[in-house]
Amino acid sequence: MTDDPKTRLNRHDLGRVFNEVPELYDRVRPGYPDKLFTDLVTVTGIDERSSVLEVGCGTGQATPSLAALGCSVTAIEPGEELAALARQRIATHGNVEVETST
Repeated sequence: MTDDPKTRLNRHDLGRVFNEVPELYDRVRPGYPDKLFTDLVTVTGIDERSSVLEVGCGTGQATPSLAALGCSVTAIEPGEELAALARQRIATHGNVEVETST
């Protein structure tokens, strides 16, 4: 990366790069430990009556774990290809909707 504003990647550009290679991004992106979701329930009290907004779901790595809590999940992802992969990942979960939006 360079300090030249014309050639420097910003966060918006980086997000577009991830969207161009969703399978690679999914493969190399670290997952989330189960304890994270256990702690989330403990701290927030999420249950089957809860609604969760997941912002920037990427390929949906955390989404199935959120869905497994029994809550209703709306996952938002601006990248079309990333959102498509997320939809595939959560296809068996009836309590999740993936929206392609900023």
